[in-house]
Amino acid sequence: MKIAGRFVGMTVLTLLMSTALTAQKPEDMVGTWSGRATLAEPNDLALVLELKEGKLAGHMTDQYGTLNQAPIREITLEQGTFSFSVSLAGRGGQEMTLKFKMKVSGDAMKGELGVPEMGAKGTWEAAKKK
Repeated sequence: MKIAGRFVGMTVLTLLMSTALTAQKPEDMVGTWSGRATLAEPNDLALVLELKEGKLAGHMTDQYGTLNQAPIREITLEQGTFSFSVSLAGRGGQEMTLKFKMKVSGDAMKGELGVPEMGAKGTWEAAKKK
C-alpha cells in the first residue's frame, strides 16, 4: 500500500514539474501578448516576441504612443519567470527604463513593473493572443 501511494505521489509530482517547465521554452513565448499595466495610470500594453538566432527578441507598444514598437532588452526566461526592460522618453525627453518581472503560466503572465529612475512600481497582467 505504501509503495502504491509513493508511486502515485511521484507520478503527480512529475506531471506538475513537466507542466511548469513547458512555459519555460523560448519558442512557447513567441507571439503577441497584451494586457493592462497599472503604474501612475492604467495603460494597455502589447508585447510582440519572436525568436532571433534561437533567442527571444521583441518590442512593446502602448495605447498612448509613448512606446511605439520600442525594442525590449535584458531578456531572461528562467524557471517560469520572464524578465525584460524597455526604454522610453519621459517628460522633457529624459530617458527612463521600464523593468518587468513576470511569472508565466501557459498563455498568461502576471507580475510587476518598475521605473527605477522614479522609484515607481506597478503591475502588468497579459495574455497571449491566439
